[in-house]
Amino acid sequence: MRTIRSLRSSFFAALTAWGLLNHTAHGQTIYDGALGTLPEAQGWSYVAVNFGTVIATMSNNSVLLDTTSTTLNSDGWSEIAAPDLIRAASFTLLFTLKMNAEAHNNANRAGFSCIALGSDTNGIELGFWTTTIFAQSDNPLFTHAEDVAFVTTNGFVNYALTVAGTNYTLRANGTTILSGPTRNYTAFSGPINPYRTPNFLFFGDDTTSAAGSANWQSAELVRSPALAIARNGILSWTGVSNLNYTVLASTNLTTWTSNATVSSASGNCFYTNGLTPARRFYRVSFP
Repeated sequence: MRTIRSLRSSFFAALTAWGLLNHTAHGQTIYDGALGTLPEAQGWSYVAVNFGTVIATMSNNSVLLDTTSTTLNSDGWSEIAAPDLIRAASFTLLFTLKMNAEAHNNANRAGFSCIALGSDTNGIELGFWTTTIFAQSDNPLFTHAEDVAFVTTNGFVNYALTVAGTNYTLRANGTTILSGPTRNYTAFSGPINPYRTPNFLFFGDDTTSAAGSANWQSAELVRSPALAIARNGILSWTGVSNLNYTVLASTNLTTWTSNATVSSASGNCFYTNGLTPARRFYRVSFP
């Protein structure tokens, strides 16, 4: 009989070997349940290590993944994002998710997880229970780290997972609910190690110690916009349509002040500098 560790290793061995797809658009949609197709039809790789019945089907403009017949099931979707996910520049993974049920026989495991790793393989893995969201630690490896009491079953939640430098922030419907340091999980031992895979993304049940049922509706990657400043003081950048950007200004690169919130239906964003003195440093934060 294979051990729990070997089952996890076998699952990720297949996941990493098949999870290759490149996208190049800025603010790219990487899964859209409204199209009525499973993630594998939109470029994701689906891998399963099953010991019971698993449901993976379209439901309510989303994909329903149900591994609750036994905690030994491990199913999910992976993708390797491109261009690179640079932590120093920051990136945000937007996703819409509704947990239906979850059970675990180990307090360090979750029946549904989200993994987002940057180009240097550092990032974060989040576990979803029905009333808690928590981060996986890297020391000790894969143990329950910072968490937040949050009901994940009250309808679809719009999450925004931002990785910036050495920290991550998770927002739910626009409100920050969890934050902490990014992790390095490369100490994981397996024949193929997804945690050593740059730009790695994953949604699903990746453990044989928990099971869950969740509807995953969409996912989008948002990278930091490149700002341009014209001689007339107008800032411009190409962003994501209808996404709120906050314009921050500073005179010393230490203290930053929020000046305005900008959004655009086309994604072409503009901000006119009306500050005195006019010469300041600017940055844009999102979402």
